[in-house]
Amino acid sequence: MSRDRLVKVMQVAVAGGAVLSALTLYIFSAYYGNLNQDEGWYLYAARCVADGGHPYRDFFFTQAPLMPWFYSWFEALWGGFGVLGGRVFTAVIALSSALCAGAMASRAVPRERSLQTATVAFALIACNLYHVYFTTIPKTYALASLFLCGGFLTLSFCFFRKRRSHSRMSRMWALPAGFLIAMAAGTRLSLIVVLPVTVVVLLLNFHKSGSAFFWFALGGAIGILLLFAPVYLNAWDQFIFSQTFHIQRDGSGIDPFLTAGSLSRLVRAYLTHCLILCALILALLLYGRGKKPAFCGSQDGDAYHGEIWPLIWFAAFTAVFAVHIVTPHPYDDYQVPIMGLLAAALAAWVVNRLDDRKMRMFFVIGAVIAVNFCSFSSPLIQQWFTEGQDRFWILRKQIPDIRELQIAAREIRTLAGDDDTLLTQDTYLAVEAGMRVPCGLEMGPFGYFPELSDEQAARYHVLNRRLLSELIGGAPCSVAAFSGYGLSIQAPLMDRVPHAEYQRLMALLGNNYDFVGEVENFGQNSTLLQILKKREKLA
Repeated sequence: MSRDRLVKVMQVAVAGGAVLSALTLYIFSAYYGNLNQDEGWYLYAARCVADGGHPYRDFFFTQAPLMPWFYSWFEALWGGFGVLGGRVFTAVIALSSALCAGAMASRAVPRERSLQTATVAFALIACNLYHVYFTTIPKTYALASLFLCGGFLTLSFCFFRKRRSHSRMSRMWALPAGFLIAMAAGTRLSLIVVLPVTVVVLLLNFHKSGSAFFWFALGGAIGILLLFAPVYLNAWDQFIFSQTFHIQRDGSGIDPFLTAGSLSRLVRAYLTHCLILCALILALLLYGRGKKPAFCGSQDGDAYHGEIWPLIWFAAFTAVFAVHIVTPHPYDDYQVPIMGLLAAALAAWVVNRLDDRKMRMFFVIGAVIAVNFCSFSSPLIQQWFTEGQDRFWILRKQIPDIRELQIAAREIRTLAGDDDTLLTQDTYLAVEAGMRVPCGLEMGPFGYFPELSDEQAARYHVLNRRLLSELIGGAPCSVAAFSGYGLSIQAPLMDRVPHAEYQRLMALLGNNYDFVGEVENFGQNSTLLQILKKREKLA
């Protein structure tokens, strides 16, 4: 076998290994990954839309409007399988996003290096267990990442045509690209900053070579208009309320301790990204820019601007990263949707600068091995299989969280009989049981705003003290189920419900319901789930 052929075989083998590893991790994460309260809220919102409801106008929803609409269109695929079905559907979206990230990176390097670059970009996210988990559970991250990477992949077609006579027409690829980025912002609102940043970078770099920045801005404007014009006409005040209540949380401004903690966890979660980025920075400091990258102008006579694409991706990544990190509560997982951009930029930058074929192959193999080793050593694995430690003894989980949810939901469904409504703030129980929750409980504990007036609570589809008391005391459902998250959080400050208030609400619940059973170490953070049945005399 010739040397060139051996290298190609090795490249294909490494790429295939990365894909196999990614599939294994996503399957593993879908079944063993810990439950998250958000899964219930987002899947339940999709079911509300599938039933004809509208976010904000008909039910409380704290994200941009696209995700429940998108998931509702495919509800026939995942709906019959409950939360696990939602996870599998989300994993498919995430894998599609990782493929887009790989395709993006491959378009910024010479053709003979495209598979190597795509493999690295794909592996950096699809073989990273932290990223896999947060793009498996039905949150906004997987869908937002798909639109984001899909948009930038589409944008790269602006400057890739075999006939230069078609180059002006090719600029119009920026129109659907801007539209897809707007869809990403319509899934997770913080991503809207990508639109102006990308327009500026395009304007600065391509103002002499075409009107890509104009078409991109137009596509973004059309997307934003289509998404948010109906919201503006139907439920603008409810939308503003749902998007801003998090800002009111404790009102203390930026906390350096929380910011440092978020950055520390992010570095641990994406250690391979950080090592490659540090190596690039160190190389620039020691050796400068050096010679021109291997691919910075044209390929096969094409007017292709390969070097600028990683810069655009990195600029978009940096802008969103900054928006997330300066918030009062900078959760590290908020950065998940933009990690595909960073992965593509890093892969393209490194491969573009490695002219030696052996060095490139070592880098690709090393990156794939490193990210898989980081996944193997992830603290998530221990969290998924243990309940913690009692002094000397490790407490192992008897069954995965998803199975425990399925068993509890089956028991609740049997107890409820013909009643399709479940009194709970653990919305994933209702999703799994195929039931509904009373109006105001769609977002679980996030839907209790005790300081609002009756009129405000009714308008925003949330609960205040009186409405929650009436809901619990009125016993509208034949079955109730409350975990440690139930009746425990009050918005918008996200404080604990005072103990006296909690006792009062539990007393109201006890007036009409009898205790049936309990599930220890249930759901997110392993709290106690109590299942109650309405008394016969009240039935």
